This record gives sequence, structure tokens and C-alpha cells, in this order.
Amino acid sequence: IGAFCDIGEPYIGENCKIQCHVSIPPGWKIGNNVFIGPGARFANDKRPSASSPWKVKGGIVEDGASIGMGALILPGVRIGKDAVIGAGSVVTKNVEPGITVVGNPARELLNN
Repeated sequence: IGAFCDIGEPYIGENCKIQCHVSIPPGWKIGNNVFIGPGARFANDKRPSASSPWKVKGGIVEDGASIGMGALILPGVRIGKDAVIGAGSVVTKNVEPGITVVGNPARELLNN
């Protein structure tokens, strides 16, 4: 785990590489052999508000996934096994196993 990380009691599997300035709040499950690049952020509340109760809703990052620098992963998302999230991407929906997504919102990178 790199410097200046905010890790708030998620489950983290074995042999993971978590770079500096990463934020993972409670409710997330990180599988084995996952790479998380510098400055990646995970959210755990879809509708934060001072006037409503706070509800933790994490997500799952399956084994072997790679998350690029500065990516934002929204709550309730499942990132499939060996999926790749491009740097700076905003992941709003599930990512299928082995798929590469990029952009805001993150979309599948197609090889044409």
C-alpha cells in the first residue's frame, strides 16, 4: 500500500498493489492480484446528503483487475476478473471480465 492512502476497512485480497493517494472507503471488496493506480478513488454512497441517512454501498473488484491512475469507481459497481480500467475513467456501470474501459463515463475500448 502506497503513501497517503485512505483505506476505510474494505476487504483486500492477496498480492494486491495499491499505489499512493488511493481512497477505498468501507463496503468494497478487492480481490487477489489487483492493481490500483495512483489517485484512484472509490465511492460508497450513491446519494450523499446531510438530510438523509448515510447508506454504505460498496462494490467488488474481481481478481486480476487493473485500475488506472485517477480512475473514479462509483458504488454498486462490479469490475470483472482481469478487466482494465483506463486512467481517469469514471466507472458508473459493471465491467465484464477481461474488458478494457476508458472515458467518462467509462465505455468499452473497441479494437477496430
